[in-house]
Amino acid sequence: MKRLVLSSLLSLAVAGALGCGARHPSFEPALRPLPLVATSQAVVQVVPQTERAVVVTPDGQVKAVRIGPGARLVSRVPKTDVVLVAGGTPRAPTVDFVDTRAGTTQQVSLHAPFDTLTWSDEGALGVFSYGNAGGFGTLVARNLNEVAVLDVARRTFASVQLDTDSLAPRAVVFGPKEADRQLVAVVLERGVALFDATRPQVPVRKVGLRPQGSTTEATALEAVFSADAKWLFVRTSTLDDVVVLELGAERGVAPSVSINFVAGGTGLADIAAPPPGTPNAVLALYSSSRELVLLDAQGIVDRHQRVALTASLRRLASVAMGDVVLAWDETSPVVTAWNVRDGRVGVVALDGPPASLQVAPSRLKLFAPVTGRQGAALSVLSLDEEPNRLRLRLQSLQLSRAASSVQLDVGAQRLFLTVGGLGTVVTLDTTSLDTAEVTVDAPPVGLFALPDGDWLALAHAGDLGDLTFVRAGGTERSEARRVVDFALTDALLRAEDLR
Repeated sequence: MKRLVLSSLLSLAVAGALGCGARHPSFEPALRPLPLVATSQAVVQVVPQTERAVVVTPDGQVKAVRIGPGARLVSRVPKTDVVLVAGGTPRAPTVDFVDTRAGTTQQVSLHAPFDTLTWSDEGALGVFSYGNAGGFGTLVARNLNEVAVLDVARRTFASVQLDTDSLAPRAVVFGPKEADRQLVAVVLERGVALFDATRPQVPVRKVGLRPQGSTTEATALEAVFSADAKWLFVRTSTLDDVVVLELGAERGVAPSVSINFVAGGTGLADIAAPPPGTPNAVLALYSSSRELVLLDAQGIVDRHQRVALTASLRRLASVAMGDVVLAWDETSPVVTAWNVRDGRVGVVALDGPPASLQVAPSRLKLFAPVTGRQGAALSVLSLDEEPNRLRLRLQSLQLSRAASSVQLDVGAQRLFLTVGGLGTVVTLDTTSLDTAEVTVDAPPVGLFALPDGDWLALAHAGDLGDLTFVRAGGTERSEARRVVDFALTDALLRAEDLR
């Protein structure tokens, strides 16, 4: 394995320490890099203490890009090689757009020190907001009822005042892209706020979630848009009913909203949008009554469809396979598949409760790391659609230890797997289930797939930066490239030396 250490940097540090009586300011605070992020061709480490975004590529190249002070949030702009870094001071917040290919940055002023960012699916828009646990820095008070819409192409921000009686948003949910409109739902402790992200200057529509006859507001937990943006479905902490908001199609004004409470079962645990081709409905999973129900959005009981479950399940798979949806739970080995169009059902018991569920829709396969009486395994479920039922065919791959990370590649053709405490990464062909393994010097604590060049980046523990790059599906240890201590890159250079 090739090991690349920034020895020139260490020499610089020693020379600086010996040649100057004062300590370099870069070494005053302890290094606390922000979490690593990956683009299609690089891994980026943002180090607030040195004001650098360090870009590391599989060929061992390391480049430091100067960013503003106070970095507190880093996120990749979806489907691009640009990384966004929010920082600055509490009184003068900034956002740096770091181009990881060109090694350049563009800084834009932001009007408030937000600490949370939510992207639209296509990555053209983002919404900055506050989290309840965000640090205040030197500020004594903040208006957590404010969000900001980011237009990525224009690099501009627009402030949106929610003006609700809640504190900070619990979640921000983008609706589907429409012709000349994209709604955003801000889930709050007391209700939901709706606005059009393409027209942030239009007033917000605030919707309370108080049932008729109740004196208290229901607390929203999650919100799901329908595929046509006609409906917004909300799950709350106190109601078994799904709160259904019918949204108007207005442009240029706040959308009109009518509200209904639709009952289906007891113990509402999860909701999800149904598969395409199933309009005016929402999937609701009930753990107490053990039912999975397709609820009619207008509450017409005769249109409800339901299937009884053999176990109390609390999760719906986020990705459906055709007309099939999946119900599962981290505490039960049972997985249930249901075709909402024709009613066919399939049930299977895994070797143990799944820690997670990865769905490859194009392969009609599911992958679940489990730990049962016979040890750790990767359960592979293949969906076979027989005339009168759905059949979930189970195959299991024994693992020496419990899986620590499981990730599908972009095309769901391969699955990458690591296990706790071992420096081995496994590549699994999702069609043939053939495996390839390569072992590196240290156990990974994170895994990133880099499509350009077909690389995997394995992150190791430590604050100074430690990555190993291996070819996806490779088996030769000698081809792995390890880059260490890159968080210190250019730490001793003055700001003017990087301009």
